[in-house]
Amino acid sequence: MLVQVAIASELDLVFGRFLDLLGMDDIVLSVTPDDVPDAWGFYRREQSVSMFTIERVGTGYILSMDRIASYEDYRFFPYLLDTLSMYLTDSPYTEGEDSVFQIFDEEWVAETIGEEIAYLKCALRLGMKYYLTLPIDDTFVYVSEDVLNNMGVTMYSSTPRIYGFVIYMLKHGLLPSDEVIENTKDMDDEIQVDVPQHVSIGTVLSWQTDGSETTESYCKEDVELLLTIAERYEQGEEFEGVVLNDIGTIYEYGIGLERDPDEAIRWYKEAIRQGDLLYAPTSLGDIYRRGLGHVESNLALALDAYMKSEDPYAWYRIGQSFEEGWTVEPDIDKAMQFYRKAAAVGHHLALKRLECEEE
Repeated sequence: MLVQVAIASELDLVFGRFLDLLGMDDIVLSVTPDDVPDAWGFYRREQSVSMFTIERVGTGYILSMDRIASYEDYRFFPYLLDTLSMYLTDSPYTEGEDSVFQIFDEEWVAETIGEEIAYLKCALRLGMKYYLTLPIDDTFVYVSEDVLNNMGVTMYSSTPRIYGFVIYMLKHGLLPSDEVIENTKDMDDEIQVDVPQHVSIGTVLSWQTDGSETTESYCKEDVELLLTIAERYEQGEEFEGVVLNDIGTIYEYGIGLERDPDEAIRWYKEAIRQGDLLYAPTSLGDIYRRGLGHVESNLALALDAYMKSEDPYAWYRIGQSFEEGWTVEPDIDKAMQFYRKAAAVGHHLALKRLECEEE
């Protein structure tokens, strides 16, 4: 399904001029009026998992975005809409007294994602595949229940968990595709579907790059599936490192089972071996930095784990290691290199540390 907004205008859209007004250097134009009359399809390199489209319809234009889009695209959408409105009407986009940024705010993002995940669950419950509406590469990529299960996600998983793994699969090209759309059922208001509801048995608190808090919630079905995946992995099946990271998480926090630091460490190491260089190394580093249960703090092992990570948080901790001299003599110059690396992508702890340095 799509998010669509109409703008009335008789002006002819010249995409190059609009792009100049937009002021973005990462836009990739993949559909032009030569391909589809009066239509432009584009996306942001390194950010998008689906396209934005602008279509001329009658006496105006329609801007569309897939409701399963990256979080970066959700945050970009109001700016894109406002800029398009300025181009076509010479006025910012408003509804009543509300600006575009008040209309399409964080609450709207959460509600829209929640509604679409509910729709996805309904489609899967009806035995349908959930197809992405505006794929970047012209293939009909889809989500199925089996696809979700292979990522350790169930129909009872939380909305953020399902959304997060769907976006992960889109970004890494892991979703299957069909040559044609195979769904034969129509979803209308008369269809009654029992949508599985998430019942949390444990949560994990984490922080985003900007310092905002997020909570990952697990249900018993998540835990049961992850433990089954653990057994299948031990028998030789392959799984994404991020899935193995979740197995480490339930052992670290004791979600649905007994807390076991040794098993948490083992699964984080397996996750790293299977390519998770974002979540597992930082989780492993934090265990060694703080200690957990009978596992005592070991700053050398913590630094070794952080060094494997692509997470800006890990870069901050590496900076801290050089500043405090975890394994070698303190080296403020090297510390600042890593603080600046983390600050360059907006990590809140690194930004605060650099502010202190400037004072």
